[in-house]
Amino acid sequence: MITTPPQSPPRPAMGETTEQRLRRLEGQWKSETEFLSDAGKIVEHPAFKAIIALGDPVVPLLLSDLEARPSLWVWALPRITGENPVPPSDGGNIPKMTDAWLKWGHEKGLR
Repeated sequence: MITTPPQSPPRPAMGETTEQRLRRLEGQWKSETEFLSDAGKIVEHPAFKAIIALGDPVVPLLLSDLEARPSLWVWALPRITGENPVPPSDGGNIPKMTDAWLKWGHEKGLR
């Protein structure tokens, strides 16, 4: 089986905002992982790691995305914040994980 290694995250453009960088990395991450079923490969993708490395400034942006629709950002938020408000019984349930993160965001004053 031949696999194509994911591309390394692009370097930040001059004058690029945090949100612009997030969206660029998000596009790369989604396009290169959309057909993967292996969660480990999805979260170990270089663009996903680069999003996590953006740190606290992206948390409100990710929460805003979650308000629009549940997504895999629920996997990035614990790595960025060092917290996990998701009850163990809801682990793996993206809509319930989303609800827990949105509640966390409201409690922290981030939403």
